[in-house]
Amino acid sequence: MGPDELEELVRRQPFEPMELALSDGRAVLVRHPDQVVVARRNVIFGLAQVRRRTGRVATPKDGDAVAKDWLLVDLMHVVSAEPAGQSKNGRKGNAPRRAR
Repeated sequence: MGPDELEELVRRQPFEPMELALSDGRAVLVRHPDQVVVARRNVIFGLAQVRRRTGRVATPKDGDAVAKDWLLVDLMHVVSAEPAGQSKNGRKGNAPRRAR
């Protein structure tokens, strides 16, 4: 993903939380735009808690919150972005599918 594309997603108003998939299988939940710094080749995420080697990390909910850790990612490893809470089948959240 290019820097202009990511910056546009992060700065869109009103902001919508999103999940970014990385090429190594991890995901970053972006809950507030102030916890993301987009540069020409990299993106830095402020994280809500100290990272453990897990598949998913998240930014603090409040932009004024002090990040506990950070993650630097080369933009070529950001492979997709989708609204937070979107499941793979396009439904929000984990609500069961209604019978017809």
